[in-house]
Amino acid sequence: MATVTVDQQRLVLNTFAAIFQNNLVSKDLVTWRKFDGEMNDRNGLTVVEQVTPDYSTSFTTNGVKDLSGGVQDTTFGSEQYKLDQTINSSMGWGDFVKIRDIGSARESEALKAAALRLATDIDAYILGYAAQVSNNWLGDGNTDVSTWAHLAAGVNRLKKEGVDDQYTAVLDYNDWQALGNVVLSDNASLTDLGEGVYRDGFSGRVAGIPTIFTQQLPAVTVGSRVASGTTLTNQATTPAVAYADCCISGAPGQYLTSVIDLDGQSGSVTLKDGEVFTIAGIYAYDNRAKKQLDHLQMFRVIGNYTATAGAFTDVRIFPAIIESGVFQTISNTNAGNTYDGLAVTHLGTASSTLHPRFIANKQAVIVNTADLIMPATGEGSRVNLTKVPMSVRMWKHSDFDTGAHSIRFDVALKCNTAAGGRRRVVRINGGTSI
Repeated sequence: MATVTVDQQRLVLNTFAAIFQNNLVSKDLVTWRKFDGEMNDRNGLTVVEQVTPDYSTSFTTNGVKDLSGGVQDTTFGSEQYKLDQTINSSMGWGDFVKIRDIGSARESEALKAAALRLATDIDAYILGYAAQVSNNWLGDGNTDVSTWAHLAAGVNRLKKEGVDDQYTAVLDYNDWQALGNVVLSDNASLTDLGEGVYRDGFSGRVAGIPTIFTQQLPAVTVGSRVASGTTLTNQATTPAVAYADCCISGAPGQYLTSVIDLDGQSGSVTLKDGEVFTIAGIYAYDNRAKKQLDHLQMFRVIGNYTATAGAFTDVRIFPAIIESGVFQTISNTNAGNTYDGLAVTHLGTASSTLHPRFIANKQAVIVNTADLIMPATGEGSRVNLTKVPMSVRMWKHSDFDTGAHSIRFDVALKCNTAAGGRRRVVRINGGTSI
């Protein structure tokens, strides 16, 4: 039989793209959006998402509400998304030139390895980002998820935050072992959701929740601050804000955030991005049911901070402290409605490494992509993927002076938090929550 030959560059790129997207486990976990413009390796594309306003309702008897004082304000919020990151893989020239027909492309271990490495590392990036988005973190931050109740607690928290049913649990293999016969592997109803040629994605259901088991969850090292009994709020004036003051994001991920001062620590200790803490007497509030919830509000630290003489200034937190209105986030049960001198409890002992698992709604994280510009030198080509709105660029380059030949594959991709997305994820572990 005659050998079927094709355009070598197109064959290699198409085969690479097919292996890559078929083994991208996280593609069904998040929402993907592609920018219209091209991205070069130095520019940063930024878009702003508008957040729809909300309104309160009133009940009146024997008449209608008196609106002589005016109607409700229409307040639009916004969140920023930024794309300024490229991710790449590469392969040797000798392996590239061997691929001259469809059969050799399918059999090329080098091509497979390059595509799998890119898929594996992007999965780790997306899963690591999603695992640190939320302010809610149940459990002690380290213990395995080993019972139905551990997952049910996460679902319960998402329901209290008003999250729809479309979510997925991401656990590690210690949990797979600990859960034992609770796991139904290879559930027939999930075979089309993310199973690749070389790697398995969605692998079953736990407590009715589609579940990924992976070794790519992040290890999170918290700051050097003392965990409990030391940090206090330092607020001579209230840190509470109105929704209108925190609904316009000043930078990606800052929608519905505010700042607070803390003290009581010693020296130049640190707070790390993604940490979670509670404040004594500050409870979460359900602004749909119009009631205080039975758990303390959990606040996520946005950014990294170093204390000066044990005091942290302007620590940005999610959610913002909002005391009233349709976007109310907290209920302050402290005498005199004070915010000063309240005990703060951090999750995790000082400088410890935590291992969160999580349950996420698909709308929580937005993965933004764009086409990369075609190279001005060498030979380049680009192909659009079919399963996610993303393209892969292949670039061949030869150096005249050294005779070196290079092949690289590039994608433009960056994770961003959707407006309100932090409430659509809950981190879970076993053990006792703060």
